Amino acid sequence: MSNKKSPYLLIGNGRLAKHFNHYLNLLSIPHLHWWRSASSDLQSLIRQSDKILVLINDDAIESFVEQHKSRTENQLWIHCSGSLETTLAEGVHPLMTFGDTLYDLTTYQSMPFMTTRGRRSFHELFPELINPYSTISSKKRALYHAWASMAGNFSSMIWSEYFQRLEKDFGLNSQLAIPYLNQIFKNIKNSQTPLTGPLLRGDDHTINAHLDSLHNDAFKGIYSAFTEAYRRTASLKELT
Repeated sequence: MSNKKSPYLLIGNGRLAKHFNHYLNLLSIPHLHWWRSASSDLQSLIRQSDKILVLINDDAIESFVEQHKSRTENQLWIHCSGSLETTLAEGVHPLMTFGDTLYDLTTYQSMPFMTTRGRRSFHELFPELINPYSTISSKKRALYHAWASMAGNFSSMIWSEYFQRLEKDFGLNSQLAIPYLNQIFKNIKNSQTPLTGPLLRGDDHTINAHLDSLHNDAFKGIYSAFTEAYRRTASLKELT
């Protein structure tokens, strides 16, 4: 009897699927790949694989698995949504952001994966991978993913807009902000109190001047929301 392992099957062709495909290619891990415009037959590929990764939009995962999962086969269906918890598939979330450019092997191997406590372990699902991993409660998946999304996407949105504003509104080279951004990351990494500026000092005069200058700006609400969130958090810390 052959001990040859069946290939993984990747479903989807978005950023996550492309990165996962590249990661497995770098490690020469056998895998198949299907997406809606692919010419290959999906059911044939499913029959060839023991582990199927559904790397599509969160809202479509459960319906896709229900449509294609066979009751007579024993494949493991896996999704990479950070918030979805379903009995139809195992959840393995990579705590990483995936851009347009593919990464090197070291970057991929450094990204942590999160599985659901009490379900299959990361090594059961991906025995070939050496990534760090941890588990979270099924009840906290949505909250965990909400914080990951805020930390990554919201900060990216603000920085991307800031770079554009430097050039458009002030005629400055956006690269001038790179040392500032790099130092912010270092401070977050190395200090428990990385916050600086008028918010930390409680300088209401400067904060109000900032808000006045943003009177017609879509980002004024974000400034106000962050200010309120910081003040509420600071008040709660004083009570503990």
